[in-house]
Amino acid sequence: MKSTFISSLVIASLFVLSCNKEEAASTVLDTNENSALDEYVTLKSGITVMKHGGDYILEGDIILTPEQLKSLDETGSIAGNVSVELNRDLTLNPVTNLPMNPEDMIGTKNLGVYPTSYNLWAMVRFVYDRNLTSSQRNCIKQALLELQGKTNLRFYNATGEPTRDPVYGFDYPYINFVSVGPRDVSYSYVGRIGGKQDIALADFAFWGSYYGDYGVIEHEICHAVGMLHEQSRPDRDNYVTINWNNLTNDGRAQFEKQSSNYFYRGSYDFNSLMGYDSYTSSTSVVRDTSKPMYTKKDGSNIYQGSTVSEQDRKWINYLYLPYVARSDSYRELDAVVYDGDNKKLTERERLQMQAQLNNGNPNPPAGGRISNEF
Repeated sequence: MKSTFISSLVIASLFVLSCNKEEAASTVLDTNENSALDEYVTLKSGITVMKHGGDYILEGDIILTPEQLKSLDETGSIAGNVSVELNRDLTLNPVTNLPMNPEDMIGTKNLGVYPTSYNLWAMVRFVYDRNLTSSQRNCIKQALLELQGKTNLRFYNATGEPTRDPVYGFDYPYINFVSVGPRDVSYSYVGRIGGKQDIALADFAFWGSYYGDYGVIEHEICHAVGMLHEQSRPDRDNYVTINWNNLTNDGRAQFEKQSSNYFYRGSYDFNSLMGYDSYTSSTSVVRDTSKPMYTKKDGSNIYQGSTVSEQDRKWINYLYLPYVARSDSYRELDAVVYDGDNKKLTERERLQMQAQLNNGNPNPPAGGRISNEF
C-alpha cells in the first residue's frame, strides 16, 4: 500500500524518531533500491505487474507467488479458474494452520494447493521480525488488537517458536512482520501461501499510529487474510471514474481490474480499508499530485478508511471464526462471535456453533488453553 496522505512534518519526524530509537537487528529488503530499476511486465492475460528485483508485484503492494504469477499470466486471476463457492476452511488446526490430521498429507507433502479462491487461515499465526523496534512492534500489536476487536479474526503470536512441525516435518504457515525502512510502499501476499510470508512495512506505515491510525498496517494484514483492493472489483467501473491520464505506469498498475474470482459482499464500498484515497502524494503514482487518481462517478472524492468498514467486516466475519489458542484439537470459540452480517451471536448460539465444531460437545476440556500474548 502506498502512502496516500501527507503527514505533518513535525508529527512524522517525532514518530519516526520514537520508532527508531532502537538499533534494528537485521534487514530483509534493501531499502536503498532505486525504483528507477523497476520494470513493468504485461502478461499474456493483459494484466501489468511490476518487477522489483526478483519479486513480481500486483497493484502496487501485493507480492505474487510463482504459482499466482503463472495463474495471473494464463487466466487473469491469481486464483486460476476456480468456480467453487468461498467458505470457511474448517479443516485446519487453529494454532498451526496445518490440517487437523497431518498424517493425511504425508503421501503428497503438498500444502500449497487449495480448492478455494483464497487460501484462508484458521488463526493467523505470526512472528515479529528481529529488525522491528519495540515501538514498531507496539504499533503492529495495536493494529492486531483493533482487528480482533471488530472482527472474527484471531492472531497467534508464534515469535520464538519453531517454524516446522517437529513430528511431521511440515513448515507452519506464518506471517513475518518486518520493517523495510524509508520506502514509499508496504507489501504483503494475498492469503495464506504456506510457510513463511512477509508483511513488509515501510516507515510511513507507522506514522499514523502516532495518533491512533493503524490503517496502513491493517490494510496489509487484510491482504494476508485474503482481501484484494476495492478498486480492482470486476464491477468497479459502474461506481468510479479512473483518471488514466494522470497515472504513471506505476499508477496504472495499481488499477488492474480482477475479472474473475474476486469474492465480495455488497455493492462498492467507498469506506473500505482496501480502497485508496482519490489523491496520493506519491509522484511515482501520479503525474500531478493536485489531481485525483480516481473519483466517484459524480466527481466527488473517495477517502480510504482508517480501519475496517462495515462491509470489510462482513467479508471477514463471513469467512472466519474467532478461535482461542489451544494445545489440543478442540475448537474453542472466543467470547464474541459475529455472523456474516456483523451480528453478535448470543451465548446460546455461540455454544451451539462450538458444539457443531466439536462433534456435539460444547464444553472445552480443562487445561487446553495456551498463552498468546502479543
